[in-house]
Amino acid sequence: MRAAGLKAISTVVESSAVLIRSKRPSDPKLVDLIASRIRGVITAQKYVLCTYNIERGLLEKASKITPGKRAPTVNSLEESGWVAVSAMVERKKIAIAMDELTAIGACDILVTKIENSRTMS
Repeated sequence: MRAAGLKAISTVVESSAVLIRSKRPSDPKLVDLIASRIRGVITAQKYVLCTYNIERGLLEKASKITPGKRAPTVNSLEESGWVAVSAMVERKKIAIAMDELTAIGACDILVTKIENSRTMS
């Protein structure tokens, strides 16, 4: 709307979507698959992927800032003593996380939008 020079003046109706599951679905696997796909999109809208490099000795501090949903993914770099970290971070908290990572010495911080996911709740 903004790009077109428009602005909202009033809300006509507010709505929400609800997935209702039958107690005895004819195809339970299909119902589970659809629910899993919906959860994946909802999770992707809530999180971003934060990737950065940091000295291995600072990894514990960094992991407290970006713990991920379960745990961060850590890979060794070719440069001795350094690791690359990837973790899902709530979209609304990413700016503060980036500031905190920079403050402790993380570098090459990248944030990537997540289109879809399959994660455990």
